[in-house]
Amino acid sequence: MRSVRRRYLLSSVALLAASAAHAQTTPRATDTSAAVPDTSTEIVVTGSRIARPDYEAPNPIVSFSAADLQQSGNTNVTTFLQRVPALTNSLDSTRTAGSNQADGSFGQVGLNLLDLRGLGPNRTLVLVNGRRHVAGQPDTAAVDINAIPTDLIERVDVLTGATSAVYGADGVSGVVNFVLKRNFDGVAARSQFGISDRGDAANRFASLIAGRNFADGRGNLTLAYEYNADQPLANDDRRYLAQGERQYFVNLDGYDPARPGSYKIGPVGDLRYPYSSNQGIVYIGDQVFRGDGALYTPGRFLQNDGYSIGGDDTPVAGYIGDIFPRTRRHAVNALTHYDASDAFKISLEGKFVQSTVTSFSGYGGNYPATIALDNPFIPASILAAATAAGLGSVDVNRNNFDIPRRGEEDRRRTYRGVVDVTGRISEHASYDVSYTYGQTDVRATKLNDRLNDRFLNALDAVRGPGGTIICRSAEARAAACVPVNTFGGSTVDPASFGYFLSNPASDARITQHVANASLTGDFGQVFTLPGGPIAFAAGGEYRRESSSFRPAQALTDNAFYQYDEYIIPTPSSGHFDVWEAFGELNAPLLKDVPFASLLSIGAAGRYSDYSTVGSTRAYQFNAIYAPIREISFRGSYGRSVRAPNIGEIFRPQTGTSNFFSDPCYLSNRTLGAPSRAANCQALITGAGGNPATFTAQNNPNATIFIPGTQQGNPDLRAEVARTWTAGVVLRPVSGLSIGLDWYDIRLRDAINTPDANAIAELCVDQPSLDNAYCGSISRQRGTGFIDGYVVQPQNVAAFRTAGAELNIAYRFRTARIGAFDIRFVGGYLNKLEQIATPGAVVENNVDQIFRPKYNFNFSPSWTAGALTLSYNLRWQDGVRRFTRIDSDANPSLVDPRYFRYKELWQHDIQANIAVDERFSFYGGVNNLADQKPDIGFQTNVPISPVGRYLYAGAKLRY
Repeated sequence: MRSVRRRYLLSSVALLAASAAHAQTTPRATDTSAAVPDTSTEIVVTGSRIARPDYEAPNPIVSFSAADLQQSGNTNVTTFLQRVPALTNSLDSTRTAGSNQADGSFGQVGLNLLDLRGLGPNRTLVLVNGRRHVAGQPDTAAVDINAIPTDLIERVDVLTGATSAVYGADGVSGVVNFVLKRNFDGVAARSQFGISDRGDAANRFASLIAGRNFADGRGNLTLAYEYNADQPLANDDRRYLAQGERQYFVNLDGYDPARPGSYKIGPVGDLRYPYSSNQGIVYIGDQVFRGDGALYTPGRFLQNDGYSIGGDDTPVAGYIGDIFPRTRRHAVNALTHYDASDAFKISLEGKFVQSTVTSFSGYGGNYPATIALDNPFIPASILAAATAAGLGSVDVNRNNFDIPRRGEEDRRRTYRGVVDVTGRISEHASYDVSYTYGQTDVRATKLNDRLNDRFLNALDAVRGPGGTIICRSAEARAAACVPVNTFGGSTVDPASFGYFLSNPASDARITQHVANASLTGDFGQVFTLPGGPIAFAAGGEYRRESSSFRPAQALTDNAFYQYDEYIIPTPSSGHFDVWEAFGELNAPLLKDVPFASLLSIGAAGRYSDYSTVGSTRAYQFNAIYAPIREISFRGSYGRSVRAPNIGEIFRPQTGTSNFFSDPCYLSNRTLGAPSRAANCQALITGAGGNPATFTAQNNPNATIFIPGTQQGNPDLRAEVARTWTAGVVLRPVSGLSIGLDWYDIRLRDAINTPDANAIAELCVDQPSLDNAYCGSISRQRGTGFIDGYVVQPQNVAAFRTAGAELNIAYRFRTARIGAFDIRFVGGYLNKLEQIATPGAVVENNVDQIFRPKYNFNFSPSWTAGALTLSYNLRWQDGVRRFTRIDSDANPSLVDPRYFRYKELWQHDIQANIAVDERFSFYGGVNNLADQKPDIGFQTNVPISPVGRYLYAGAKLRY
């Protein structure tokens, strides 16, 4: 059946092509890779394959130039783009490092992923010169922005609209298109160094671009090299994040909603994990010892949350890890083109990018380690108590702060090549045929994993000849085993690390093939409308995506000590291909007549045939009306699709584990949806448990990670989104443009893959227990406590987001005081809703972390002679600390002083001095006011914890 559809699709493309060639159309058009105009006044704007002036774009576009990027002082492009209101939820390196690494993940450390409109990176289509780019994250279509060279960027276009009809799947929320420089002639070099005012988090950046035009300007060859290095920053490197001063929001004891001034949640310091210690904890009968033999001082246990405060318990802050990873990136790019004639123009692109990112998270532990009584490290007090109790061994629970942190080093190698042939069929029609190949190889190396057998050998110590302490096993001694002492706070000999620590390396490969052929032009020779000829674009595309993962054999053999959230990885592979036909029309009904400087309507459509989900259809309709050239009204409506990615379909069943804060604990039943309490009562009772005593304190597994599984779902369907936009563009005076646009995106059949804790909450927060999530959580008979779970993507969710964006640009020059360039981009988030399953409670995510209701970016610059001064203000309103589902029904949830995170006020300045036409140097300060993150578990809300940052650089151009 699929072969029949494919033949039909290809024949349709051929028919469209033949019709277009016969039409002998008039205007010249090129692929979206020609987005930067040369001699023509018409360009191909992002979101369309039809050539038109940029002010005639039917969808709202926010663009930033290379100058904007350099004036920001950011060498991380994602960090720069987070100032765009639509991209505030994007993940830069600080959000994919340390404890922010996805649990049990491989190859995700330090990724930079764009998230347009808060609908997720998997729904944001990233293009380079209008073409797809190979993913940087295994099993997904998410592009690592680190793979895009910073100094080759000419501009970045951010577009909202139904883009699937033009570019294919994944652009549910829109498109981010990176347009690279072309026809570069000369040599340009730039170097920049930055460092925080505390002397850390250093950045080094250097780029070199050399280009040459030849054949009287008909050809060009450009080569570029770029290097970027970031120094890591640990949580403890910032005093306000370290254990001594940091505060966390937890459920407080003694809460009484009837008592004025009593709040359920509040900030506490010195937060700890009970029943464990970085010094060791030993239970013998009713006695509790610290690892060094002293009596153990427990922290004050928080009955309503499961944490403790103070004492000898394990500090929570020790598990944050890095807040900024170590990064090394090398990028080599080659771009060339040669115009043999108007009928044959060939261009080639090739690149190789290698990035190595290293980040460390928390420490490992023993939960517990069993030690025989002849172990000479056992303190005398513990030995005496164990002997008196008739024991042959003791169990030690310990968080090993004296064994190096666990971490991961990911080396990503990205290869990409493009061959593109374009030309005119005649004066009135153009063709474009291209092939793109991309490949990303990821080597994910887990750092400081403990080989289980070897670590147990090192723990099993005895007295040897001469009273020395040795490993009991002769075989272990022959392999250089050094005994490990876990009795005390800093007792492990670093000489032992080489025996039991290992760095297993796993490999993943992602490949992408895209072949595209299109014809563009118009029907001007056949007929013309009052506003001009009807323009069109038509063509077909074939794409194949594949992803494979080969974990280290020692990992699949389960040779390592099972840490928290430990996953035994399984080899996996998957691929899909898709055949597509697309078409686009633009009809200029009126132009340059009274009351209609421009009136045009357009449409686009795409039919796709996937090897996984079958056929999908996408379309878009748009219109532009300008009564006078200074005022334009624009709007669009369309249907977009997203086919499930490789991991969502093909991921094999994998064992994992997770810590649960059960939503049915007594302290948690007042949170969540109004239905939670009754649903929990029914669940616990049905399992044979006692709802009245259902607390973390009574759960023997409260501090144990529960085993579960995660897997893909071959029965997934494509997501479908309906999007409309409406806006106005004003150009009242020369150099000033004002765009105000509204967007509305509704997504149904959305693929949702919540984590294990979210599944437990979604089960009981629905109107009834008959929902897709309750079947994924199992509870122990007789108690009702969670004892297993399954994480699996399902087409069960719905999303909706709506809001407005204001884009103002004003450039003008004065006779006396120089030139000014003023830019303002503001966003208003009206809706960001999620419905977990049909009929479930609507979750309103507006005004939440990284999703502010209001935000803007104001960036004026002034040039007078050799001096350019730039300023940037990034502002966001203070967002809620807690979800509406928790806070709306409980006015005494938290003290009003702590209801919101504080506002973001980031001030950046830069000064650039052009010594002459060839050389300039610059310097600047980001976060000039040294704003710090607010208190709480989040370390980067509302701002990065790096603090005030200084940088300086130089640019050379010949």
